[in-house]
Amino acid sequence: MRIEDKEAWEGFKAVVSTKLPREEYKLLCTLHARYYTHKYYEPCSCRPSEIKMWIADIDRIYNKIK
Repeated sequence: MRIEDKEAWEGFKAVVSTKLPREEYKLLCTLHARYYTHKYYEPCSCRPSEIKMWIADIDRIYNKIK
């Protein structure tokens, strides 16, 4: 994980909220596309389980380099 991505993810995880602000949502989508090698895609907010899965995916990558 690149240093700037690591720092951005730390900022993402520092915010505890029940809603995902647009900027953080875009960060999540960008990082997932980059590290899971797929085109940029924004999952529908009507499917929070996919969003939670993506957060867990990025957490796994982040925790490997910690």
